[in-house]
Amino acid sequence: MKFKRNKNKEKKESTVVMGTLNDINKTIVEQQIEPLSEEELLQKIKLVEDFIKDTNNKYYMLLCNERKDYTVFHRNVNRLGQYYDICVGFMGERIQTTLINEILPNRGVIKSIELTDAKDGIEIWLSIDKESFCYYFFPYEQAVIEL
Repeated sequence: MKFKRNKNKEKKESTVVMGTLNDINKTIVEQQIEPLSEEELLQKIKLVEDFIKDTNNKYYMLLCNERKDYTVFHRNVNRLGQYYDICVGFMGERIQTTLINEILPNRGVIKSIELTDAKDGIEIWLSIDKESFCYYFFPYEQAVIEL
């Protein structure tokens, strides 16, 4: 018995689409990362506080480009020209406390809050309606023009 090979038959190639780094991270966050505990959130308040002290800007932004969601934070200045961290619109609350206790939980479930490798921002992952989104918190002073 002979087997004939069909020369006209096309080869099937398997193609794996990796997607972007953001797509890969979204999948990991959705499938493998648990929400931060209350204790972990307290530690993250300190991380944000230290980041604000280190960068020492007047304006900060929380941005999720994918959702077209952004919030601008303004730090007040005292008579000596020093910043004090009262978040405009949230009377008496410091920016880091307001961010982690009010703003982020109102958007979704907090999965991760980490300083970027370049230390120029904070990467925040939220789960919103069972989908993960990356937010960045970073100094925004150069983009604001005061008249």
